[in-house]
Amino acid sequence: MAQEGIYKNPVVLNPVAHKSVKVAKLKDFKFAQEMNSVLIAGQEFMEAAKYFPIVFVRDQNINEIVPIAILGLRQKGNLFVGSDGRWKEGTYLPGFFRRYPFTLADNKGEDDSFAVCVDAGFEGFDQEEGIALFNEDGKPTKELNSIVEFLRKFQTQYLATQEMIRKLDELNLFKEFSADITLPAGEKLGFKGTMMVDEKAILQIEDQEVLGLFRRGFFAWIYAHLYSLSNFRALGQLEAKKGVAAEAA
Repeated sequence: MAQEGIYKNPVVLNPVAHKSVKVAKLKDFKFAQEMNSVLIAGQEFMEAAKYFPIVFVRDQNINEIVPIAILGLRQKGNLFVGSDGRWKEGTYLPGFFRRYPFTLADNKGEDDSFAVCVDAGFEGFDQEEGIALFNEDGKPTKELNSIVEFLRKFQTQYLATQEMIRKLDELNLFKEFSADITLPAGEKLGFKGTMMVDEKAILQIEDQEVLGLFRRGFFAWIYAHLYSLSNFRALGQLEAKKGVAAEAA
């Protein structure tokens, strides 16, 4: 479930080194075809819950619980990206993918400071046509400023999500579960090591804690997450259709 693996060669943007660089817009999502999950922010839960199961897992690299949207039932397989690289029409496109090939990186030694990076390994990097990053004076262009604004917004949203997760973990409101799906042909697929919010446990915490979760808007995210779990059945149906199509091809 690695997330940052889509960035092949992230480099920090520099007005000198990248003054004349242009970055083409994404033309497809082939870079995400083998991603069966994606990091997601709490502010996305309401919309994402219409299409994907949203679960929590412990990222062993940073030893933190993170929220992810499940995009496929197989280890390497995104059911929302077609063979042509197009995202499944009419479904939600997570912000993690919308920000590519740009991202933010921590500035070492500087708290709450981030550097803007771009994937130099992206095929649209340094092209004749595309988004100009800096003007003749070395200042960020309007387009780059818009990108940076989106990146910062995503980062802020994710920090708020981490705040919710830490609180839920502190209150022991997570429980492990296994999602097991049996396809029409009898094949069994599933996820282990996933976590969900324990609704029954919420009823056991102090009223003051409940009010705190409500005031911060976390309950909307929690119930969007719980609602989203029914999408495992929908993923099973998509996987079955994909198998039938592959056999017919």
